[in-house]
Amino acid sequence: MKRGIYGKYNNKEYKIIADMNDNILIMTEDKAKIDQTFKETNRGGIFKKIVEPQELSECESIFSYCLIDDVKVNLIQEREYQYQIETSDLLIGIKLNLPRIDRDKWLGWIPKSNVTLIEERKPFNPLDLM
Repeated sequence: MKRGIYGKYNNKEYKIIADMNDNILIMTEDKAKIDQTFKETNRGGIFKKIVEPQELSECESIFSYCLIDDVKVNLIQEREYQYQIETSDLLIGIKLNLPRIDRDKWLGWIPKSNVTLIEERKPFNPLDLM
């Protein structure tokens, strides 16, 4: 499941973010995609590198959500056989039998087989991060 901005650098796909200094960073957990120019983050296991926007290609903004019985819900994370979903809609929370965790939030796990995963992809200009 992908969420965020992704693009290619040297024909390899990376997640793209901007830091507080308006630097554009590419990030990965895949050691096969890195070289000595990447730095490991404080969280460990995640590697990042500052790049110039013109070094990136095929950039996309990716947003994932799911449909359950034609009801659109937010997709939070996934496990091997389940998705964690959330909604702020009382009627949807009740209909899907989700536990209420806050005044306006229902959150729960649902089998992947009950879900239609939707991934919206839109072209993205990395200069918009600066």
